[in-house]
Amino acid sequence: MSFVDIEILAYRELEQKNSLLPLMEQAFGWPFDPTEFEKSIRMDPRIKGGSVGFCALREGKVVGYVGVINSTLRTVFGTEEKVGGLYGVATLPDYTRQGICTALLNHAHDYLVAKGCRFSLLTTSPTMVVHILYRKLGYFDVAPFLSAYLETRAKKTEGSKHGNASKLDYDEMLELFREYVKSRTGFVIRDKEYLRMLFKRCGISAKDCTMTEKGYVVFKKEKESVKIGELVAQDSNEMSKLVGLVEKKTQKPVVGRLGIEDPAVSRVYASRGFTLLEAGHGVLMAKELVADVSFNDCFGNRFYMSALETSNISATSNVL
Repeated sequence: MSFVDIEILAYRELEQKNSLLPLMEQAFGWPFDPTEFEKSIRMDPRIKGGSVGFCALREGKVVGYVGVINSTLRTVFGTEEKVGGLYGVATLPDYTRQGICTALLNHAHDYLVAKGCRFSLLTTSPTMVVHILYRKLGYFDVAPFLSAYLETRAKKTEGSKHGNASKLDYDEMLELFREYVKSRTGFVIRDKEYLRMLFKRCGISAKDCTMTEKGYVVFKKEKESVKIGELVAQDSNEMSKLVGLVEKKTQKPVVGRLGIEDPAVSRVYASRGFTLLEAGHGVLMAKELVADVSFNDCFGNRFYMSALETSNISATSNVL
């Protein structure tokens, strides 16, 4: 059999949506629940107005899936660029190497072009076999996701004069963020609805955010470590202070999820004794969907993508 034997339906056209359970559980360990997924769709402005994704069916059985989202990025020209993104790419184990994934991806690419997208983005790992498939289909690595690690230290946990926020001040956070990314391209366009969605998806509450007048740090206390998901500040001294405030809250290892960041952020972590890992398991990939456009010309070397954008701060799977 080959991919010509499959039927491709949009997620919204799928009658028995709970039939995605075996596929998602096998691929991501995700106990798929249509009701909860519908809540996520309504919450996420990148998904709720589109097709959500496409399912491959063989003899009425869901054997593959690719999710589709739409994001708005900023270019080097200061303009907004509508960009497509893929998530949840999966095929049932018994149906791999039959062209199903390729057929789904090509279908998704055609859909994005019809919607006016000139680029498609996704996140994956260069250590996975699917990375080779993506390259064959025209994707290339944009940048790896950087991480920084501070090992356990035998020290007494100290208090700090800057405690956790009593409530999340989204307006103040957006003002600080926009100032921080004003010279950057990529995932730098946010409004209050989008920021609320990011925090809710990642399980971030007021206790997971420390703010000062010049910046903020978003982190998540987990059982064995504390993970920093976003660090925003006007200068390196303020960044260092914010990281220090997180360190004082725990005796557990601290993990900095840097996403695609400014080199200055890496220097801040290094100055505080963190071990930097620049060649990690995560990478952002891009595909030019039309022939007359260059990703580099459009976004240059100032591309920004916070770890919050890919849920790397939490236990959930990547969404791009």
